[in-house]
Amino acid sequence: MNKFANISREEQETIVNIDYFEKQVHCYTSRYSTYDRLVKKLGEPTTTYYTGKKISGAKWIIPFNEKQKLRAVFSRPNIIGSL
Repeated sequence: MNKFANISREEQETIVNIDYFEKQVHCYTSRYSTYDRLVKKLGEPTTTYYTGKKISGAKWIIPFNEKQKLRAVFSRPNIIGSL
């Protein structure tokens, strides 16, 4: 069941949102390569979105006090990949 949905390149996105009031960082991605890297660095996502039986996106919520995970979220190679 851990198969990723086939999403066209134009529809793939990664969004990092900083919530200062709740002191959390929300990271969402619908790109498989970014999802794979973030699962290795951050662990299982807080929320996983499905289309049918395939994964179409995931969201991690990271509190400000988890410095190692925040470094992984704000790391260019983890989010964008190597060009």
